[in-house]
Amino acid sequence: MPGERPSSHSESEFIDEAYNLEDADSMAAFYRKWAADYDHQMLDLAGYTSPSRVAEILVEHLHDRSASILDVGCGTGLTCRLLAQQNYVNLDGVDLSKDMLAVAGERGIYRHLLQADLNLPLPLAAEDYDGVISSGTFTHGHVGPEPLHEIFRILKPGGILACTVHQDLWQSMGFETTFDELAKQGLATEVSRSLESYYRDKPVEGWFCVYRKT
Repeated sequence: MPGERPSSHSESEFIDEAYNLEDADSMAAFYRKWAADYDHQMLDLAGYTSPSRVAEILVEHLHDRSASILDVGCGTGLTCRLLAQQNYVNLDGVDLSKDMLAVAGERGIYRHLLQADLNLPLPLAAEDYDGVISSGTFTHGHVGPEPLHEIFRILKPGGILACTVHQDLWQSMGFETTFDELAKQGLATEVSRSLESYYRDKPVEGWFCVYRKT
């Protein structure tokens, strides 16, 4: 899923529309409209670097190329495309949009793709994944911190979450509080967190986070 908005005030229709999504129905309609052109809009026109950066961060902390990895809000598969190029082979994806999942499936890199609402419990087994990755999902118009509990449920002990969280939402939407709660429950340990840009040659916009399940 896309979401993070470049800081320029000359955004295209695509970016403006993505930034102002309000509910699941509007998200589904948006991705139905843009699925086929999403990669071009985000990579070529907007200079979207977040997927490559978060994939790079996961690789730094999860070296086993046979590790099972879930791409949360996988969209068209931009993030896992980069993991596949690094020879990771056990990649699964989950997204709300069947249209985006159809594009992701055409890449031929995923074992399984699941259409699901991230705000609801996921039909996935507990402690089944070595890693979870997510770029552009925890942002304006998409989902809040609620999926984090499910993410740590499905991660194996010692498993890694690498994700982005828009800096505007870190405190206001409760991401900081939720991560703190998970830490107090003995479920999560912060490994690293840095403010970086989501777009080429743009100011910083969000946190690139790494947490380990304890």
